[in-house]
Amino acid sequence: MNDRLHRTDTLIPVKTVICGPQKKYWVEFQLLDEQGEPLPNLPWRAVNEATRCGIAAEYSGQSDAQGVIRIEGLHPLAISLLMEPDPLAEQLQGRRLRAVRPEPPRPGIGNRTPLYGPQRPGFSPIEEQARGAGHDYHYLRIGQLCSREPMFEPSLEDPGELPAFHFPDPEWSGFTVGDEELDRRHVLEVCPFRAWSLVLHHQAEYSLANAYNLGLMSILAYSTLPEKEHGSVKELFEQQCLDLSRTPRVLDKGQAWPCLVMDVPFNERYFDVKSMDTRQAQPPEGNTQLFFAISATQVLVAWRGTETDGRADLITDVTFRPTKPKVATHCEAKVPCGDLTSAGSVHMGFRDAFEVAIRNYPEELRTTIPEEALLKKLFICGHSLGGALGLIHAASLKERNPLLYTYGMPRTFTLKAIQSLNDLWHFRHVNDTDVVPRVPPEAALDNYLYDLYGTMGTVIGLGWSIGQLWLSTSFKHGDPYSHHGEVAMFFRAEQHQEQSFTPYPAYRNPQGQPYRSTISYKLQEMAKLYLVPSLSTAEEQQAEQAQERLHASLDAESRARFFPPYSNPVVGRMLRIGDHFMSQYQPYIHNQLMESINPEREPLLERQVQRRKFERQMKEYYGSIPADEYTRNSVFLELQRLIDRALQVTLQTNGGTEALQRFDAIADPKAFYEKTFG
Repeated sequence: MNDRLHRTDTLIPVKTVICGPQKKYWVEFQLLDEQGEPLPNLPWRAVNEATRCGIAAEYSGQSDAQGVIRIEGLHPLAISLLMEPDPLAEQLQGRRLRAVRPEPPRPGIGNRTPLYGPQRPGFSPIEEQARGAGHDYHYLRIGQLCSREPMFEPSLEDPGELPAFHFPDPEWSGFTVGDEELDRRHVLEVCPFRAWSLVLHHQAEYSLANAYNLGLMSILAYSTLPEKEHGSVKELFEQQCLDLSRTPRVLDKGQAWPCLVMDVPFNERYFDVKSMDTRQAQPPEGNTQLFFAISATQVLVAWRGTETDGRADLITDVTFRPTKPKVATHCEAKVPCGDLTSAGSVHMGFRDAFEVAIRNYPEELRTTIPEEALLKKLFICGHSLGGALGLIHAASLKERNPLLYTYGMPRTFTLKAIQSLNDLWHFRHVNDTDVVPRVPPEAALDNYLYDLYGTMGTVIGLGWSIGQLWLSTSFKHGDPYSHHGEVAMFFRAEQHQEQSFTPYPAYRNPQGQPYRSTISYKLQEMAKLYLVPSLSTAEEQQAEQAQERLHASLDAESRARFFPPYSNPVVGRMLRIGDHFMSQYQPYIHNQLMESINPEREPLLERQVQRRKFERQMKEYYGSIPADEYTRNSVFLELQRLIDRALQVTLQTNGGTEALQRFDAIADPKAFYEKTFG
């Protein structure tokens, strides 16, 4: 019989045991940021099964000056630490990230690996220190400690969708250690509450960081991916820029370009991002695309360039007619419309494409961007047609002091208009024999036929203008199309060897000497140089003088052959559309950025090796290279050496050195091919 109350046997089944108080446990948490600095004076509370059952009071307090939280008198139960979110968020927003990130591979299709997994073991120096001292180590994000959602300023676009990297725990359960992990210290390295921001410098001097990042934005402007898809405009700024485990990347036809980024407080993130396409307007009109991204300090606008698979952009490009620099739809209602420039004309096709965007997105282009740019830095960029539209946009907002970087852009304004925009900061990139920067032709193309035949006037007037162009291109009469901005050129430098010989020894001149001829051979080694003349006015003047002496050394016959009057000079190499695409521009900037970050890397970049071969060739053939070509190449090589100056402002910026270290750690010198030959 098992009922203890009714047992009648003589055995005593109950034993009385005398023992001391139950053993109590302790635990310590030390809160550190990624630099190893403590997170002090933060309110916290801790709960376990005993507090939930009312057996023990809830534990609470503040972290001490070393970021340490000590809890004593614990039952042998798992315990969870929860932090007050707003004080924690405020401190973590002011802390900086380590330069190098874990950079876990992004899971592909069918890969169930979480996008935001734990940091890989052995990556953090704080982990090494903690384990060396006999402590446990954990890497956490703010959402793994918070007891609830913090306040966001500015507010999230979708309040119901928190940034997944920072807030991986939708239950707000805090950080829990098991009962077997008591009686020890747990070092908690907490990721700062930050976001990625493109490294951009609003200044009149050329910047490699600007050239690289705004080149990437010009590539991104071509994206047609849906908003939520990886690689789209919104996905880059609203998801990748909040994932601090990886460097944001711009996708372009199978390539993934790493951005040059620095960490900023989460409240300074990009919060207003929008892509615009007039083909998607109601009703659809034209074929103009752009996007903007706005943060606490930046207003970034990127205009899309020419799409070669459609007729609309090509028609826009070849509408060479100059017209008055007025954009009627840019003006407020009942307010007199000011011109883009005080004089001159603008390319009609480009102006019309800009007007289409203004007409279909007046709120964004007439209100949001101008108002946000009042107190923030305005950056505008674009490739090809996008560069032309970017220049028109910058001219319309010149009172906002925009900074413009363009790539392979055509001529947009006439000379008189360009001269009225001298105060506009603009750096214009040209890739060697790219044909697009050479159009429209550098000539006055306006004529009465544009107006005479109505809708056909554009075609007939263009034909007449081109005919006149071939007849008189050596004169810049009237108001010719011209380029705006400081040039940054990717120049293929070549060298030639001259040899003198006597083809017919029997034929003599009046002095009795045999006639001699000179032939020229192109030498094997060439180099692609990154030339920014504005970095050194003195070197630019020397190069110009050397070019003039080269012209002066030509005899009359050679001058007529190479520089025919009333026509374009023979440049020696054919202009190419193949040099025009951003896939040809961006590798030079990427690899130059890598070189300037670490000029002494081992092994050297291929571009450095090739330049050294080129310089050795100059020394070897010094006596037989034309003097002016030798001088010009020497000056251009010196200009190439000056390009490192364009990185100084980044190095001097708070967080800039870490941004460059981070980029150098992940950039692959063989990932992007820069074409030197052909």
